[in-house]
Amino acid sequence: MPKEVLRKITEPIRVLASFAENSIRIHFFNWNERIYKVESANLFHIERDGSTKRYHFAVTSAGNDYQIAFNPTTLDWQLEDVVSV
Repeated sequence: MPKEVLRKITEPIRVLASFAENSIRIHFFNWNERIYKVESANLFHIERDGSTKRYHFAVTSAGNDYQIAFNPTTLDWQLEDVVSV
C-alpha cells in the first residue's frame, strides 16, 4: 500500500473559480508557475475568526490532494497542504 506524505505549504496561489448561488467551484490553481486542473472537490468547511471567514477546500488534481483556503475579505487564495502518494 502506498504511503501518503503530508506537506505543509501555506503559500499564496492564483485560482480560477466560479461563484454562483452560495457555491464556489474551483477549476484550476497556479502554484510555483504550474497549473493544476481540479478534478474533484472532496470536502469544504468555513472557519470563523470574529467577523472574518475563511473557506477551506480539499481538492484533487493528478492523483494528489490539496487543501486550499479562500479569504473573501482580501480575495486571497492560499495553498495550505499537499497530500501526495
